[in-house]
Amino acid sequence: MSTARTILDTKRAGFIGLGRLGLCTALKFEQAGWDIVGSDVFPAYVDSINEKSLRSSEPGVEEALRSSKRLRATLNLREVIDHADVIFILVATPTGNGEQAYDTSALSRVLNDISNLRPKNKHVVICCTVLPGYISNTGSYLLENCENCTLSYNPEFIAQGEIMQGLATPDVVLIGEANKEIGDVLQQMYETATSNQPRICRMSPQSAEIMKLSVNCFVTTKISFANMIGDIADATPGADKFDILTAVGADSRVGGKCILPGYGFGGPCFPRDNRALGTYAKMVGINPLLCDATDAYNTLHADLMAKSLLDRDLDEYKVSDVAYKPNCPVDIIEESQPLEVAKRLVRAGKKVIISDRAAIVDLVRRTYGRLFDYEICDTATQGVASIPNTTMGNPLSSYAK
Repeated sequence: MSTARTILDTKRAGFIGLGRLGLCTALKFEQAGWDIVGSDVFPAYVDSINEKSLRSSEPGVEEALRSSKRLRATLNLREVIDHADVIFILVATPTGNGEQAYDTSALSRVLNDISNLRPKNKHVVICCTVLPGYISNTGSYLLENCENCTLSYNPEFIAQGEIMQGLATPDVVLIGEANKEIGDVLQQMYETATSNQPRICRMSPQSAEIMKLSVNCFVTTKISFANMIGDIADATPGADKFDILTAVGADSRVGGKCILPGYGFGGPCFPRDNRALGTYAKMVGINPLLCDATDAYNTLHADLMAKSLLDRDLDEYKVSDVAYKPNCPVDIIEESQPLEVAKRLVRAGKKVIISDRAAIVDLVRRTYGRLFDYEICDTATQGVASIPNTTMGNPLSSYAK
């Protein structure tokens, strides 16, 4: 196998999956001087990357792509494998069913395709979220016929809409290393690609799989706890939830991130990662009381927010800024808590107007049809009977996947 020194001297890396996260990560390493070849399955998309004509709502992507000099996209997986000895996989692992918290079919298919090429002396690195046990039980099994190849785990902690910034200034870099050699390579890559000297945590892939879910589960616990305190304060004459929770967050043992009241947690990562940790806990015989309680209170808090609005007894309600997080530049409404509250208002017989930018309104319309009325505005504004999307009063980008 190529030594760490050889990999770091040649500075060549391969990427399988150039979606939103894959392309951003590839561009960050390209900016740090790495020669990148990445593959994807959509011909027009690959062409748009090579022609630098890609249009992306993710801040910073178009500019980074236009200025890139060492990044090339391909439809051919073999080109990626032949180009480099360290190969990153960033394909979608969406929410699964039952005990399959994540649908890893695309990931497993990629690993199987790699195995069919019979590469030798390669370091394969999974960057998409998986349930604990995937690396040792499934991933390594699929690559067992690849001579002298390793499989590591290196998931990111970023938020959609702030990926480039999150990759440049992460709080922590998680490396679930197959061996010390690839751990040394990944550490050096991140030390040169980041600008804030993040804490780099190296451990086994099994530990890293649990740690990834643990961070998001802890953040969701903080969010549900803060909203519970906020709801208690709302029910107490003379109490101010913002004063209370600002003071709570000032204690260094707690910290100020994600501890102010507002909507509950939503989006493509927080809810499913919280449930996934609970799922895995049950698989190994642990009762996930905290995971279950966090998820249950998130639902209860939406009920309480809707009740508070219904108590105003208005003829219609306007709900604005309904993406999964406040002021989100990308079009994602997955498990949006403003929409969860809006749905409860409709079920109570009220007219609800969704007010947001055109792309979000179109997405909500395609998802919910006639359930709501719709209004397009240039910038989401607070309606007369709406709670603004101020999720915890803090951006979640430091921790959201």
